[in-house]
Amino acid sequence: MKTRNVCCLAASVLLLTLVACGEINQTAKTEKIYAGKKDTRASDGALFGGDNKKWEAALVQRSNTQNEYLRTDVRK
Repeated sequence: MKTRNVCCLAASVLLLTLVACGEINQTAKTEKIYAGKKDTRASDGALFGGDNKKWEAALVQRSNTQNEYLRTDVRK
């Protein structure tokens, strides 16, 4: 019985060692070139005409309208 346990343990260790050595390469393949459309900046749209300051001001105004403290005008 004891030799059977030793053999099972040795076989398990050997199996785990072989499995650990067989790791698959996980690097990304860079052979393909991105085939999608070119991304544009949000400020380049027709609404802002490429004016980055105007786009940033619109973001600030939008975040202020979503701020509950500014919307309810609660003063302490």
